[in-house]
Amino acid sequence: MVSGNFSFARPALVLLSGYPGSGKTTFARALAAAIPLDHLESDAVRRSLFASPAYTPAESARVFAAIEKRAAVSLRAGHIALIDATNLARGDRRRFERLAAAYDAPFIGVRVTAPGEEVRRRLAAPREGHSQAGVAVYEAMLGRARPFATPVVVVDGRCDPAPAIALVQALMQQYWQ
Repeated sequence: MVSGNFSFARPALVLLSGYPGSGKTTFARALAAAIPLDHLESDAVRRSLFASPAYTPAESARVFAAIEKRAAVSLRAGHIALIDATNLARGDRRRFERLAAAYDAPFIGVRVTAPGEEVRRRLAAPREGHSQAGVAVYEAMLGRARPFATPVVVVDGRCDPAPAIALVQALMQQYWQ
């Protein structure tokens, strides 16, 4: 059961990882409805920084520097920071693991998955939101996901998020004891 009255004892950093179309942002919104947090969505940050994103490495570096800075502000304020991005490479995640450690905040990794046929269907369909990723972007990224070096919550992006949200809540409470 997901608690609508979840209160946090100190800051935490929740990092989502998964391919475009896997359901990361849908899960993030469900988590934000259950837990008070600062949702830092990479696609939204990119659109706030660049009117016409080019998705270059230099642009991505600026986006993730901005996300890291915003996450630090959240953690410093005692909030839960939720990083909503593909975060497929270990290096992409490591910077946020270090940030959580700097604030003595739990780091909770969440890998959101979905079968390829479902991801392709989602990416080919009209959708709302900031993401511009299509099937070609997904296929270009296939095989880039690297395992987490830390324990991770795995979420099937096709399923009810409530059990995974309850697990994230339980992990936070366990860390804070």
